[in-house]
Amino acid sequence: MLDQPWTLRRLSLLVVLVVSFGPDAILTTATEVSAADAAAKALTAGTEKSTAPAVQDPELFRQVIRTTEALSPEEERQSFIVPPGFEVQLVAADPDIAKPLNMAFDTRGRLWITDSLEYPTPVPLDQKGRDSVKVLEDTNGDGHADRITTFADGLNIPMGLYPYKDGVVCFSIPDILFLRDTDSDGKADVRQKLYGPMGWERDTHGMCNAFTRGFDGWLYSCHGFNNHTTVSGSDGHEITMQSGNTFRMRLDGSRVEHFTHGQVNPFGMTLDPTGDLFNADCHTKPITLLLKDGCYESFGKPHDGLGFVPNVMDHLHGSTAIGGIAQYNATGFPEEYRGNTFGGNVMTSRVNRNALVLTGSSVRAEAKPDFLISSDPWFRPSDLQIGPDGALYIADFYNRIIGHYEVGLDHPGRDRRRGRIWRVIYRGDNPDSASKMDDLTQLSLKELVERLESPHLTVRSLATDRLVDDIGNACSETVRAVFLDAKRSPAARSHALWILHRLSELTLSELAQAVHPSSPTLLKTHGHRVLGELEPVPAEVLPWIVQGFSDDDGRVRRAAVSASTAHPTVATLQPLIALHSGTPDADPHLRHSIKMALRNHLEQPQMLQQLEEQPLTQLQRKLIADVCLAVKTPAAGEFLVRHIADIENADRSRLAEIMRTAAGRVSKESVERIAELAQSRFADDSEFQIELLAGIRSALPPSEKLPPAISAWLAKLIRNLLGTGLANAR
Repeated sequence: MLDQPWTLRRLSLLVVLVVSFGPDAILTTATEVSAADAAAKALTAGTEKSTAPAVQDPELFRQVIRTTEALSPEEERQSFIVPPGFEVQLVAADPDIAKPLNMAFDTRGRLWITDSLEYPTPVPLDQKGRDSVKVLEDTNGDGHADRITTFADGLNIPMGLYPYKDGVVCFSIPDILFLRDTDSDGKADVRQKLYGPMGWERDTHGMCNAFTRGFDGWLYSCHGFNNHTTVSGSDGHEITMQSGNTFRMRLDGSRVEHFTHGQVNPFGMTLDPTGDLFNADCHTKPITLLLKDGCYESFGKPHDGLGFVPNVMDHLHGSTAIGGIAQYNATGFPEEYRGNTFGGNVMTSRVNRNALVLTGSSVRAEAKPDFLISSDPWFRPSDLQIGPDGALYIADFYNRIIGHYEVGLDHPGRDRRRGRIWRVIYRGDNPDSASKMDDLTQLSLKELVERLESPHLTVRSLATDRLVDDIGNACSETVRAVFLDAKRSPAARSHALWILHRLSELTLSELAQAVHPSSPTLLKTHGHRVLGELEPVPAEVLPWIVQGFSDDDGRVRRAAVSASTAHPTVATLQPLIALHSGTPDADPHLRHSIKMALRNHLEQPQMLQQLEEQPLTQLQRKLIADVCLAVKTPAAGEFLVRHIADIENADRSRLAEIMRTAAGRVSKESVERIAELAQSRFADDSEFQIELLAGIRSALPPSEKLPPAISAWLAKLIRNLLGTGLANAR
């Protein structure tokens, strides 16, 4: 009698082989999860239960289309619950503004916003949009914007923006533009294309956003969901991004670089005092530590061979619909809030809070009680920024509907006119606790340099950028005095270090002082970050990088490893391997950074051969084999074949990955060796052999004739399958 389940299994395995090896077939790979289905499930379900207090009606907040009516700004303000001592103030609201998406402060203390009426449906490229960039000014210090100016109009769903020189760098479909006010009338009269076109055609709810200036002077950005972008700077260097990624760009349009790979729909970015960047990603994690060249989990996309960069957190605050992230690095809030991150949760209508805990160089987010809770289900926090006054600013995309895939883009219930900006300050027992925002453009050079000592990272960063962008080399000697003064704070000296580097005024002796073992930890961390930016790299600095591997502080070690990634040499190979061996599992970000550094080293010609000439333990060979999975060279593939014996304890999926990877990079003779190993290693498991063989076939050039050993292996498996099937059918 026919054993139907068994026969069907055999038939399914035969189909695998037919699809993989048929003369006219194309090897198919697993497609990504349906973006619409995945987004809908993630947005409406989340992965954990909300801990909403009684102030929120659970039924109302589960609705994708809110059934309540809009509240006035004052009514909404009264709906907010914040911790004792905090106060929420209205900065601006409809009808003065519509839908704020991103915010940024300039050196005059003014708040710039991208403001949209078109979102989420863009106008055709041959038509003028109704969106704008607005400038909000609080001229009397009461927290409310009493002067609102439209700096640029006619835009098409603008998102990322960064005030710069006489204007603002801004994304508006389809380009990243420099909008300039050359006649000083407060309105843009010149529109210069810096980069583009950037992808927007497939989805508009996550395009280029969260423009963030790094210590290094680059402008960093998130690249949103589902869109495809191939773009270059004026230097011709081209990058390609599909869906979630991050990238960085020079503000003169000269160069754009990939920064991280993966994620789904990153929206929001923040910088910490050590130079680490974090972003928020809808549908993966509310907080992600961005490691340069790292690969992050996404909707079904494979990793880079090294695995995904370790997560900062596993919890999701009851929703994966995240908008914006800000880290509090100022003194206006009580001590327990300093260093915390705040994230907008547009589905739960809350601002979530996390404390970042450091183990070695690795960051872990611990959930804290939600910082702001609204009983108004229209509250949609889309972006957060820490102002130079030490307050938390929240862009509120006030709306009945926030989802894209759950509700049609043309649904009449979508609100297009209401929006608010909120300011959260801590008063406690001091009604004047919020600090004043200085106009840095009115300060003398001495006063401006003194702002590098500010306890507010936002103020230090704005002062740094003004000194570099507007004052230039005329400030170098004054800044150098700050760097050389050991009595100055490590933060001020670190900013001074970057100013000198960005102005090409930093000497090697000064850089050596920054990374010297006796220097403050923060200064050493930034010193090694500067080492990673040097082009070209002087030979004498390479030992300084290795010296950083043995620093007492984990973040210094990780910064040194990152610097070595940018400057691969044979001399740093063994120290990197040794550092990995001595780094505990409890510091996963450092361990992963070391693997990325080793990958960059082993991609260099002859580097792997020179490494094999040195004595390696079995554990070290296993580490190199793991790294070789990400090294797309024949030498790496041959190494994997030679050292499969070093990974005897690997599970089957890992062995399959190694064999597939090696097969696509090695000689025909080595492919035959892989076939022999697979058949002997898994002689008692034909099903796994079939899966493995199909994977190996996918790695081989489709037009190339199969190596004899692969053909023989295929024929043997087919005969065995057909024989087993006929036997079961009797």
